[in-house]
Amino acid sequence: MAILHEIDARLVRGSIGKVFARKAALTDRFYDYLFLELPETRDLFTQDFSHQKEMFAQVLVSGVKSLGQEGQLAALVERILLQHQHLGLTAMHMYVAQRALLLAFDEVLRDDLTAAEASAWNDALRRVCQSLAAGIESAAT
Repeated sequence: MAILHEIDARLVRGSIGKVFARKAALTDRFYDYLFLELPETRDLFTQDFSHQKEMFAQVLVSGVKSLGQEGQLAALVERILLQHQHLGLTAMHMYVAQRALLLAFDEVLRDDLTAAEASAWNDALRRVCQSLAAGIESAAT
């Protein structure tokens, strides 16, 4: 299993340029899907939305860099949860965000990523979102 994660990590790192080149479209579609499913979350974004999109892209890159390095992933998850704890996010929010992110990735990057790269990204995004959901659940108990 660890070898599969390492192969996925290499595929993701190797294709970050393709993803980053489409970051504007990716973040637009992510928020479109998120607001479609959870329209009330639109009210959480009262600041400069372009700044929010840039922060989203930075978190994405940080998540990629942490692949295969559980300590870095844990630190990233902790930092994201601390930055967002005032919003009252739930694990359900993370699972909806995961779904929105996977849909956005498929739509925006379908023609840019190989099947192996897309699969690796899907697995990596699921791991990050599920780590966030688990962090929220453990903080609530």
